[in-house]
Amino acid sequence: MKKKKLLLLTLVFFISLGLPGCKDGGNQSEDIVPAEEAANAVEIADEVKISIVPPEGWKPVEGSVLQVHYGNETASFMVKTESFPVDSLDSVVEEAKDIFTSTFDDVQYIGEPERITIDGKDARKFTFTCEVSSMKMKFEYAYLYVGNEVYAITFGDLADHFDSLISDYEKILSDIKFE
Repeated sequence: MKKKKLLLLTLVFFISLGLPGCKDGGNQSEDIVPAEEAANAVEIADEVKISIVPPEGWKPVEGSVLQVHYGNETASFMVKTESFPVDSLDSVVEEAKDIFTSTFDDVQYIGEPERITIDGKDARKFTFTCEVSSMKMKFEYAYLYVGNEVYAITFGDLADHFDSLISDYEKILSDIKFE
């Protein structure tokens, strides 16, 4: 049963992250640079280097089609670009919320979107719960512009386990670097 839940969770995360980006096809132009190599990273025109040092317990998800995808038991976090035909973070959040509300069952947004800073850049963060295949899930999305691209940083887990990793999510958001 545990393997079945883990497989279903992985599928849910792939689906949920693809939803906002599928409107305009989504453009993935990032390279992942392990933290120890970040100092030696060479910027190539129009490519963004992402440096991440996840907290203990987070491991890269092998075989993931995403450039940044880490897991910790049933939890997952990912970073990817998404295409939105809007020009402000507030509009990105509203459009993403519309997509999630029309896609998932019993979507409940927790509070209002929050203004935060990620790597010195203005960002918006919001959290919601939903039901997927009769499992209660909880997600936190953070959106920011890097150059002209919208990046989504997503955390997701079973709703009853999500809050136990909040300090990890905060550390990831405070430590991630876009170069």
